[in-house]
Amino acid sequence: MNVIPLRSMGAYGFEVTKPAPGTSSVGKPSYADIVGGDNQPVPLILQPSGQPVEVEGLISFDRYIDPKFVDLEVEHLWNKQWQIACREEDIPNVGDRLTYDIVDSSFIIVRSAPDEIKAFYNSCPHRGRRLCDHAENRDDFRCPFHAWTWNLDGGLAWVPGEEDFPSVSKEHHALQEVRVGRWGGNVFINPDPDAVEFKKSLGPIPAMFADHPMEERYTVLHLRKQVRCNWKLTQEAFMEGYHVLETHWDGMPFFGSAYSQYDNWDDGDSHVNRLVTPSVAPDMWVQDSVTPFESARQFCATMGLPLPSFEDIHTVAQAREWCAVQRRQALEAESGHNLSDKPHSYFLDMTKAFVFPNHHPWWGEALAWWYRFLPVGRDTDLSMMEVRITARIPKGQSAPPSPTPIDLGPDDRTCDCEALGVVGHILDQDMSNLVEIQKGLKAAKPDKAFMTLARYQESNIRHFHNVYNKLLGIS
Repeated sequence: MNVIPLRSMGAYGFEVTKPAPGTSSVGKPSYADIVGGDNQPVPLILQPSGQPVEVEGLISFDRYIDPKFVDLEVEHLWNKQWQIACREEDIPNVGDRLTYDIVDSSFIIVRSAPDEIKAFYNSCPHRGRRLCDHAENRDDFRCPFHAWTWNLDGGLAWVPGEEDFPSVSKEHHALQEVRVGRWGGNVFINPDPDAVEFKKSLGPIPAMFADHPMEERYTVLHLRKQVRCNWKLTQEAFMEGYHVLETHWDGMPFFGSAYSQYDNWDDGDSHVNRLVTPSVAPDMWVQDSVTPFESARQFCATMGLPLPSFEDIHTVAQAREWCAVQRRQALEAESGHNLSDKPHSYFLDMTKAFVFPNHHPWWGEALAWWYRFLPVGRDTDLSMMEVRITARIPKGQSAPPSPTPIDLGPDDRTCDCEALGVVGHILDQDMSNLVEIQKGLKAAKPDKAFMTLARYQESNIRHFHNVYNKLLGIS
């Protein structure tokens, strides 16, 4: 394969080569072949789900740029679907509350009792002022306009000069409650009282994460990055590994994106998909120039792990075993937990699940991340990407306090944020595409303004849009 040598060291700390442009990223062996070489049982979350997803109609560009889709999304998604609002660790104490804002709507999420979380419409029944506009702790809700006050359970507690309000009653002027669901330390809400039961909306997710309990993890770093791109496009950039060849080419010596596995589950109540990319397996486009030893060496150098000896690594299976053991031992020393029952894939392979419409929990310790993608108001050209880096709560300890989020504007570069380390470099590569995608949609010839999606490698995006079309009534 032709490569283009670089004159400088890559962001991962070693010299890299870039594939010639114009190549595909469909590769053999499959992910199943690679993980099968580990000679270990394949975890449930990594077992293939079945057939690729067929596209049900054209996916036109107007859904990313036409304001009419904002109204449709409000009506059919944000007002009717279960959506992730926060993590429980964000409101650890009774009285802690924060706001969850989505397009024009605003909700208060509050810990109303030690093991109870409630959500309310963020609007005063008196004159409509928002009751909460920032994270805080109080033992009640008190309107900053006229001091009307409610208990943490939403019950009306006090109306100044109540004799002047003969029509006010505790029954009709309590805060209006919204349904709450909790899973894996995450808090979900749904404004629709007739929506499907929360547990059903998760589908296979709880079983997938049974051996990686998200409720036993805490946030190490919390990033909120505004992007000049529609929220759906921003999300879709992280639903396939096809872009790695051109966008993240400097990671290909140890990230086998061409071997990624894509799976989808849909029973009508839940809409779930998954992406799994193997590590310590040279990508198809560099496999002739990167040995298994070099793949292992570069992985360990990136992760800050002990480097292997050349004589110990001759096959991909040996490389994966070395790296998995080093990663496991480092995590055990850090957390105090015995992780010897976990397979190599748990420590090596990038495994990201997706719960419609916008939540992306990651399984395992390869990239222990958490994603959420949101619109910013009604602006079709602006979105918020939220990233949390998580870790297992150390054995015998309580979770550390949640870190203050790092907020970056649309023109701030993630690679300039020292706290992100190499993650900032990876995200910056993605950001460089997203702004130009949004512009490119508007530049398309009108009769060609629709997407052309790969049958398999972009099947998770196909799945998302099939659900999107159905819920919004798009034919």
